[in-house]
Amino acid sequence: MALAKRTRVEIFLPVSRDTTVFKTVTDWLAEELALARGGSTLTTPFTGLYASSATRDSVVRDTVQILFCDFDLNAEDALHRTKLLTYLNDVRFLLMEVLREEDWITYHSIMRIL
Repeated sequence: MALAKRTRVEIFLPVSRDTTVFKTVTDWLAEELALARGGSTLTTPFTGLYASSATRDSVVRDTVQILFCDFDLNAEDALHRTKLLTYLNDVRFLLMEVLREEDWITYHSIMRIL
């Protein structure tokens, strides 16, 4: 059995009140990742809960989707990590500018069975 190191990127997208802009940007990003990286997955919307930063006594409910994609990069390699972080930072700035919403982007190493 052969194994390959990959990096899974997860983009947590709060579903915007302006659904047209949100759908356009989300669809574009999912297609961009699919074409550039070989595939992407977009979850159906679901409810996320988090503690309000103003008060820890209340919980905020938000509708979110997760877009994830496996990059053919080893995040433990310094050059790969630099390329990955540069790309993800550009994505983060684009999402903040267009959606006017805070998003979360995470990544972690995975092993793919070939």
